[in-house]
Amino acid sequence: MPRVPDRFDLWIRQAKASTDPARQLDYVLGALVALPEWFFLNIGTPNDPHPAVSEVEGTRYLLVFSDPHRVVEIAEQIRIESSEPPVITVPSATALRWVVDERPMQSAGIIVNPGPDGVSIPLDNVAHFAAAWQNGGAGQGIGYWIPNATSEEEAFWQEHGL
Repeated sequence: MPRVPDRFDLWIRQAKASTDPARQLDYVLGALVALPEWFFLNIGTPNDPHPAVSEVEGTRYLLVFSDPHRVVEIAEQIRIESSEPPVITVPSATALRWVVDERPMQSAGIIVNPGPDGVSIPLDNVAHFAAAWQNGGAGQGIGYWIPNATSEEEAFWQEHGL
């Protein structure tokens, strides 16, 4: 049975519909940091976790997922057998800092929700976004926003310094 698109999927579709590459990044990265947690496919063990990477044209990308069910789907597709779901769960702000500061698994970028709707983003772009996000966008020539937000969503963004 096909997956029912969630709110994150709708932001990805909105991003792909945009003709402006910078706006596409705004949509994807803004939606990603708005999630409470990021999820990674664990190719290690529960006691020694290692996030999965994919190599595309010689460049290593860290696989990032918007929900744990996507991780389990990928694990089943590539036949990772585990007694428990091979999911690494990290709070969004921590995951963002970790990806930018540590460049795990010598990755040069991230792929968000690998598959037909996946989005690849170079780590330099993620780092630029993280810097603007952590500084509340002050003094930046580029803004990160989620358009068509309801007043409740707008309040969330303001409360979290976005």
